[in-house]
Amino acid sequence: MIKAKAIITALTFLFLVYLSEPCFAQNVATTRAVPVAKAKKFLRTELYFGRSKPDGKNVSDDDWNRFLAEIVTPRFPDGFTVLAARGQYREKSGKIVTEPSEVLVFLYSRRMRTGSHIKIEEIRRAYVKQFNQESVLRMDLPKSVSVFF
Repeated sequence: MIKAKAIITALTFLFLVYLSEPCFAQNVATTRAVPVAKAKKFLRTELYFGRSKPDGKNVSDDDWNRFLAEIVTPRFPDGFTVLAARGQYREKSGKIVTEPSEVLVFLYSRRMRTGSHIKIEEIRRAYVKQFNQESVLRMDLPKSVSVFF
């Protein structure tokens, strides 16, 4: 009796596998490969802007947005990323300041490297002058990054 149950169980299992196999085969056959996007290589530069001013006030949202519209966007009309941050900075006087900050991320091709570096320096100088800042930190990644669109 145990042998009969084992045989019936095995036959039932094989029958179920047999029934499911055409469905499985059909699903595999009709599944199409999703094309993988090709990566493009870009260089990346980040700028860090503190929003506190020497007079104790902060660069207002309106002033920041105007700076983006008038200074940054004309130089990088294809786009950039703005990240809100909180930074800490030691002033030349030695005072440590914690302040609201913004990070701009720029991606550009190698062939646009020289022109992009010039534009990025123009942005840094404009912010320092317009908002009486000691500096704007710049970080250039040493290797290109892969970007998928």
